[in-house]
Amino acid sequence: MFMLAKRLLLLAAVLLPLACSSEASDGGGAGGDIGDDALIVPEDLTVTALPGGNGVLNVIALTLRKGPAGTELYAALRNDGDRPACHAALAVELYDRTQQSVAAGINGLLTQHFYQLADGSGAIAACVGPGDVTMAALTDWPSDIVIEDVGHVVYRCPYFALDVVPIDGLTISEVKAVPGGAGTAYTGTLLNGLDVAVSDPSVTVFSVNRVGRPLGMASASGTVQLPPGGSWDFETGAVDAPGPDHAAYPAAAIATQ
Repeated sequence: MFMLAKRLLLLAAVLLPLACSSEASDGGGAGGDIGDDALIVPEDLTVTALPGGNGVLNVIALTLRKGPAGTELYAALRNDGDRPACHAALAVELYDRTQQSVAAGINGLLTQHFYQLADGSGAIAACVGPGDVTMAALTDWPSDIVIEDVGHVVYRCPYFALDVVPIDGLTISEVKAVPGGAGTAYTGTLLNGLDVAVSDPSVTVFSVNRVGRPLGMASASGTVQLPPGGSWDFETGAVDAPGPDHAAYPAAAIATQ
């Protein structure tokens, strides 16, 4: 999920993660609109950060739905702080309408921007910069969840507050939606803008509605190695819930010699 150097992996193991902000995004307000303008779906779902959080990442849109393979949760978050949140994750707990816990899950947040540690080590970090929007997908839920019974989503966002500087990283261009019988797939090109080679590139594309709420997710992965300046053409699987727009996020591993 992350673009990491081995040295950064060792560093991350000894750092304490921060929690995400306690600012609430509440279904009664943000999700009051329906259709293409809905920010929270189901529209009566309440979404709040875990009380006591003091971080910078806030959920701004969320979809909880029953997909072809089971329950799916897609979230968009924004960094409302003044420093990058590095190697961030989204942890979610679902509660029913009697405030009983139904299930919990966690997954990494995706990013379009890359940074380098300012300590001279050259280690690379995937961070959500100030003002950036990130997304996450959580799809590994128990099969017996009933969406209509879920009334409250509580989230937290562990991340690392590292001293980093922005660098050119992985970028995605020329993304096109390709409708087909199984749904809508996406094609495009991933470019390695780093000054080191990367391997096993992957792309995650979210279909989004008019206000940026993620509706579904498709991905593509490769086994190629990309030198600095190298590119990889991809085609994702299909989403069954296409929207008028999309958000694409790249990833890869630092190639080892």
